[in-house]
Amino acid sequence: MLEQSDVLAAVKREITLATDDQNEREENRVDALAYFRATEGGSFNSNTEDGEDEGISRSAIVSTDVADAVEAVLAEIVPAFAGQNPVEFVPLGPEDEEQADLESRATAYVASQNGAYMAFNASVKDALLRRAGVIKVHWQTIASVQYETQEGIDPMMLPELLADREDSVVEIDSAEEDPQTGLISGTVRRYTKKSRPRLEAVPLDQFLCSSNQLNQNMDEARFTAHRRPISRDELVRMGITKEEVYALTKYDNAADEQSRSRERGDYTYETGHESTELVMVCESYYRIDEDDDGIAELRRIVTAGGSEGDETILIDEPWDEQPFAVGVPYLGIYTWDGISLFDKLKNIQDVKTDIIRGLLDVTERNLQQRIGVLERQANFEDVQTSVMGGAIRMKTPNAVFALPEVQINPQIFQVLGYMDEMRSDKGGSAIDSAAQAQSVAGDTAHGLERTMSAIEAVNAMVAKNLCETLVIPTYRKLHALLRKYQGGDIKVPANGQWLEATPGEWDQREDMVISMGMSVGERGRRSAALGGVLTAQTQLMEKGFEGILVDNTKIYNTLTDMARMGGLPMPEQYYIHPESPEATEKFNQNQQEKQQQAQQAQQDKQVALQFQQAQLDMLPKVEQIKAQAAL
Repeated sequence: MLEQSDVLAAVKREITLATDDQNEREENRVDALAYFRATEGGSFNSNTEDGEDEGISRSAIVSTDVADAVEAVLAEIVPAFAGQNPVEFVPLGPEDEEQADLESRATAYVASQNGAYMAFNASVKDALLRRAGVIKVHWQTIASVQYETQEGIDPMMLPELLADREDSVVEIDSAEEDPQTGLISGTVRRYTKKSRPRLEAVPLDQFLCSSNQLNQNMDEARFTAHRRPISRDELVRMGITKEEVYALTKYDNAADEQSRSRERGDYTYETGHESTELVMVCESYYRIDEDDDGIAELRRIVTAGGSEGDETILIDEPWDEQPFAVGVPYLGIYTWDGISLFDKLKNIQDVKTDIIRGLLDVTERNLQQRIGVLERQANFEDVQTSVMGGAIRMKTPNAVFALPEVQINPQIFQVLGYMDEMRSDKGGSAIDSAAQAQSVAGDTAHGLERTMSAIEAVNAMVAKNLCETLVIPTYRKLHALLRKYQGGDIKVPANGQWLEATPGEWDQREDMVISMGMSVGERGRRSAALGGVLTAQTQLMEKGFEGILVDNTKIYNTLTDMARMGGLPMPEQYYIHPESPEATEKFNQNQQEKQQQAQQAQQDKQVALQFQQAQLDMLPKVEQIKAQAAL
């Protein structure tokens, strides 16, 4: 068995290796944030030579190509990631289809209730800007404190009041007994533990992994970690003893350049009390052979204190699966992070920034036209006095003359247009959606479809990469967490009703398919295809193929999928499922009415036949009466 000192030394070494690897990427990430905020760009980033600004500083004029591209692509693909049922588990057989659908709905519903949208939004933005985005899927158990005032309590009821429950502990804070009634009044302190799944985006400067990791599958990594500053009180609420927490060295962010660049401020953390002081904590998931059997097992090792968060070990326990999912928009070459939009568009923003600054310089020179003066042939004070209609004293004609204006070459605007085309080619269709719509406004439907499909190819690839590397692992890990920790049932909205799911009885699932459109154009194409399916279904119903090729449930699925592709949340609320109790009751009622109508029609038919037969039976009698009358 390894000693704790040996384990701590091994963790320190892994943290050092991962930090060195992180530092190699630090400059790129800091620059990416600067370009995104338009605080950097171009080859000239200083003010006037004398250090004072004259109007708007030249360095303040920066093109925003990186920010525009990131926000445009983000707006196109993120809503689909965090929508209703973005992924579906693949059934294990025909008898498993209903259960797989229930588990898919339950997992997506729990994700939406526990931070999926914000986690995907932040992590995808990080990936587009800084090469990779990280989501942490974990089960959080944290204690909270509440004070409750109790009045007129019978002393015999105190044991029941102070009895510990499964999720809470009660302590007396203050108490006072009424000498006349013997009743007790006071304040109790209740410690409540709350457990829930949580999806959160992890900033790249807080994520560490093995320096030799060659892909985005962190389940294969030897070492992954989430290192971030945490307040002392939060560590205590996580279950660490107060003595251990207050013995840790507090965190100082003075040397943490990446986190300071994220915070838009050059300051240090300050707090008014030691309970809210920050401590650097490193939550590591490390494969290490502690039991000396020759096989490295995954363990969760939480260290804290010092600048690197590796001062002492707080938690060391065996673990099933590391919680990180890493997504990239453009795959790199045998590396766990990829290529960002910043990498693709940095040079374009530099070129456009320099051109825009030059255009502004030319415009300013033309607005403030320069003039020439023959030395000693004109009064220099008159020349420098810009009075409307003022006279300039000259000894010879033409002693003061205007210098030719600098003309803007029209080719400069062609260069700007070319750079915009390059930006679209590298960044995808979402960046210049307005210009694209205008350029294809007169095309035929078929030509428009081909054009938009080619334009959206880049964004479709970005969405596909993020789905495979980020979305699917996130939902797979959440499914595993629910199986392990969710004690009771989960109520899930489905098909216009609430179903109960029991994660503790679920089997392990690995295979998933993406059920969302990859881009706005693809979702539109799917909606059009579903419209054709609905038309065909309606015609089949009219031709008598109900129950053979189509039924009400299939039509319901088509309608809800069309609403889902249109971006409507919970489309089941707009239709009644054919198998719901309401629909079943209405169907039975309609069947009874049809049966009653058929019985009534049968009775009416029988009455008519009886009347017709009676008429036929009366004809001989009528003829006999006529004959007798004739006699």
